[in-house]
Amino acid sequence: MSTELATTGSSNPLAELIGEPKSTTQSRSSLARVNVLSTAIKGEIELGGKKIKTDVLPVGSYKITLGDDVFYAESVEVRIITHRFQFQRWNASTNEMEKSVMSRSTYNDLKDSTGGFNLGRPSGYIEDWNALPEATKDIIRNAKRVKIFMGTLTVNTPLDDTGTPISGEYVDIPFVMDVKNNDSLKSLTATDKAIERKNVKSHMAKVILRGEEGSIPTGATYGYITSSLGELVQESDEDTAAMMKVASDFLDYVSYSNGKIMDLHNERSNISMSKEDADLVGSIINVEEAAY
Repeated sequence: MSTELATTGSSNPLAELIGEPKSTTQSRSSLARVNVLSTAIKGEIELGGKKIKTDVLPVGSYKITLGDDVFYAESVEVRIITHRFQFQRWNASTNEMEKSVMSRSTYNDLKDSTGGFNLGRPSGYIEDWNALPEATKDIIRNAKRVKIFMGTLTVNTPLDDTGTPISGEYVDIPFVMDVKNNDSLKSLTATDKAIERKNVKSHMAKVILRGEEGSIPTGATYGYITSSLGELVQESDEDTAAMMKVASDFLDYVSYSNGKIMDLHNERSNISMSKEDADLVGSIINVEEAAY
């Protein structure tokens, strides 16, 4: 199911934005960043006159960062407008999150901030995982394929870092959320299909996100998303205009972020290969992207 807002022609501002994203030199600090806690936040509660340490924000809770404002929630409500894919890898030696450009799919090679493509992951579908060299497996494990969701966020009961409800109105805030673990993606995909069965566009449905705790054989825990379909939104001119404005901000965000990654790619690819080779590879990728 496509998560793009529908467009009807060139007279529609959103259609023009999707066709030709506006460039920007300004970061989007107004976008909230949503993360799921994989480690509980502990605090003290008083029980029978004694202070006891406990999980005040358990694994699976949501952390929302909006500029300098940080708060939490046990569940959130979202409307998904669009998504993009990206490869990401943490480089501990340089303290840098290495990234590819964001794209609608990973069918094509994606230029990345190291000066290469896909953070070294091989292209195409891998038919036999066991036949791959261990070094290649390590690259694939470390360079995560991330699905980046963008939409609007509503938090009905915001909490501080002690788990105490706080005042504040957080309704229909533009947000960005990186999702990489399979449990979360499976749940979000199932909800997307439920929206599709309603025969409505994804941004016309409210989705409830809660969290659960999972674990791996080593005993380490992680938080993952459980999603469910909430209410459908009544279409109106006012709502459509608001969604168009948010979509415009997201396209600016994608353009700005990809521009920064492309600057690093061009700078570092010139170090790792000759200019002639870099130009040749660039022309091949541009042709592939145009064809797609």
